[in-house]
Amino acid sequence: MIARSPLDDVLRVPYFAALRAEEQAEFARELRTHTYAARELVMVEGEPSRGFYLVRSGRVRIFRTGADGREQILRLASAGDTFGEVPVFDGGPNPATVEALDLAEMLLVPNDAVRRLVARNPEVASALLLHFARRLRSFTELVEQISLQTVQNRIARYLYLLAREEGVSTPEGLIVPRTITQQDLAALVGSVREVVSRTLKVMEADRVIEIRRREFVIHDLTALGRLV
Repeated sequence: MIARSPLDDVLRVPYFAALRAEEQAEFARELRTHTYAARELVMVEGEPSRGFYLVRSGRVRIFRTGADGREQILRLASAGDTFGEVPVFDGGPNPATVEALDLAEMLLVPNDAVRRLVARNPEVASALLLHFARRLRSFTELVEQISLQTVQNRIARYLYLLAREEGVSTPEGLIVPRTITQQDLAALVGSVREVVSRTLKVMEADRVIEIRRREFVIHDLTALGRLV
């Protein structure tokens, strides 16, 4: 396997695309590589920010924990995604906890390096504003889903998008991998594991999906789409 340099990762981040080649190389030298085991915490809600992260490989879940201990997953991130940008600029603590779902490699982009880069490059600042606007729009949609949709609607939406993006067509239907636990799925849709389990069984009884140990089979994508 050919080793990848931090510069390769910088080039994958859309809001760094405006940098000149020498600036990209200089910035890449400030990045720090970290490896996390499955279920190891990358950052903790409320702690001071060290910078933002770029996922080099693996997956993470980004979540907040309520006073009652319930978790709400804000989003899942995988290779090429970034997280933790907000406290870099507002100076506040980490707004959420991030946990590796499997073995994951991250690049830490230190606070000072980002601030210097943005101060010198208005194009990067403008691209970051667009990035923040898109992220805010997605969080607005998340709030709408949790507030106005049923648990079944939310689960159907997750499975429908997963099937459209990763589904493998077979004579049985679309096969999608079960990459997160039912507990994580519950936290993602703003529910609890018992409700998610019952909801999945109802969808299975209706022959919309089939639940297997390592995968879902989507028997009726059209019916699933009507539940979204």
